[in-house]
Amino acid sequence: MQPTRKSWTTTITLTTKITQENEQEEFSFEESAQVTLINNTLYVRYTEHQQNFETPVTFKISQVDDILLHRHNDFTDVQLHFMPNKIFQTQYVTSQGNIPIAVRTDALLNEITTDHPYGTLNITYSLLNNDSVIGTYTLNLLISKN
Repeated sequence: MQPTRKSWTTTITLTTKITQENEQEEFSFEESAQVTLINNTLYVRYTEHQQNFETPVTFKISQVDDILLHRHNDFTDVQLHFMPNKIFQTQYVTSQGNIPIAVRTDALLNEITTDHPYGTLNITYSLLNNDSVIGTYTLNLLISKN
């Protein structure tokens, strides 16, 4: 049996706040995105254009509280797994080598479901290296309703 598949184009707005060593940066941008629903999993794919770099990005929303974020370009590759009260080990792959990190989801509010694949996703998370926090991040993804 073939999986049920629906796909459409929309606009996303992503805002990220980064706090490292008491310094804060904020990035915000709007991009055209492809949203695909395969069975009960929602994929949001877009290309981030920032500082003359293009970075393909995929959010995989398989449940309200189980989110994967994959970002990759010619220089870096990272997959972050977000689930409340869980810590996931991963590798931040760079052209200089691999950096082991852990992702701790501090807060997650997902209003994007397969029933209505638009709305907001808010995630606050910390990246850790050897149990030390190397940064705290707040991600806000808005998927526009067409």
